[in-house]
Amino acid sequence: MLHFSCDLCGRQLGDRRYVVKLEVFSSFDPEDIDEADLELDHLQAISEELEECELSGEAQLEDLSTQRRRYDLCPRCREKFLRDPLGRDTFRRLNFSEN
Repeated sequence: MLHFSCDLCGRQLGDRRYVVKLEVFSSFDPEDIDEADLELDHLQAISEELEECELSGEAQLEDLSTQRRRYDLCPRCREKFLRDPLGRDTFRRLNFSEN
């Protein structure tokens, strides 16, 4: 038998549990392309990037892959999540000094 615990508070979950699924991916808006973008020499830009990587010895590639996450929540943490899914209230409550 599988036993689940809340991924937020750690409580053991019984029959009542909630699943949160998140998917984060890079957006692309084709309407943002204009004539200047179409006139760019993309092969030249790639060549310049490769040359820069060879000179610096570092390849700095941005991870644009889709990320999927799954979380199990208890009823109380589900309510907290639904009230503030991005955790904005948590950051507002932190009091940082001005130094």
